[in-house]
Amino acid sequence: MASNQSIWSTLPPITAGALSTATLMYPVDLLRALKMSAAAEGKGGSTVTLIKNFYATHGLKGFATQGVVPEMVRATYMRVLKFFLFPITHQAMFNKPENKGSGLTKAIAAGVASLPEGFTIQPIEVSKIALQLDKEKKFNNQAGAVIRDILKTRGWTGLFIGYFGIQYRQTSWTAAYFASLQYFSEQSKAVLPADWKMTQNLAGGFAAGMFGAIFNTPGDVIRSSQQKAILAAEPIKHPFSVGLCASGVKDFFAMGSKIVAANGIGGLYMGFGFKAMHLGGSGALLAMLIPWFKGMMGVK
Repeated sequence: MASNQSIWSTLPPITAGALSTATLMYPVDLLRALKMSAAAEGKGGSTVTLIKNFYATHGLKGFATQGVVPEMVRATYMRVLKFFLFPITHQAMFNKPENKGSGLTKAIAAGVASLPEGFTIQPIEVSKIALQLDKEKKFNNQAGAVIRDILKTRGWTGLFIGYFGIQYRQTSWTAAYFASLQYFSEQSKAVLPADWKMTQNLAGGFAAGMFGAIFNTPGDVIRSSQQKAILAAEPIKHPFSVGLCASGVKDFFAMGSKIVAANGIGGLYMGFGFKAMHLGGSGALLAMLIPWFKGMMGVK
């Protein structure tokens, strides 16, 4: 980065790239959520069936609006945070910029950088799941209504239902993506013309995003199934305690065992096609758009 530029100058182009990516990838994310939440019922359900059921409940408008506000907020915020904090964390931990680091140092720094991201998006994630699965339209597509209902019926700890799975999901993908992005980008340069810079970034980001999905998907399947099951049950207020945190981890693995018992190991990869498409696509767009916006805004 040029000496006359602050690290804060990277925020506008990162935000622009993250918001553009969230907007373009939302329809794919909705289909992915429908596929993976079906794991809680012990069955996959074809994509066509899931789409028909969603359409019957929410109509055509639902594909563009159901849960779109919390999704746009969550997706944009978490991508901004990870791309902003990763280089700072790598420099602080290893005393060198990320482009001078190894795959291991990048994975470690990215994993650490994802911790505040997972914690802070958790309430948004819960509201998004609740809205996408709101067949009775109880919350009228309002994230605030979901949060108020949870606070009233479950207490503030209810906002952290499925937190272990959320943190695992964020950490695993972020670590795998940043650890492999440079490698895949270099490989793309070997097969694409030298002046196709944006296409090289797109291809490298897509491969890195799909690579991360391999590690990310089981945790996301389990946590979405866990959240759906808990939110559908009679609400109970649980005061915060170490035991509550431990039970959250135990329940995560218990749900994983339940899915495996019903569907085999493949059940943990339910919806992987959409998941890989979503994370590959978002990884590709971020790898292409953030450098493009930086260039347009004169940020190094």
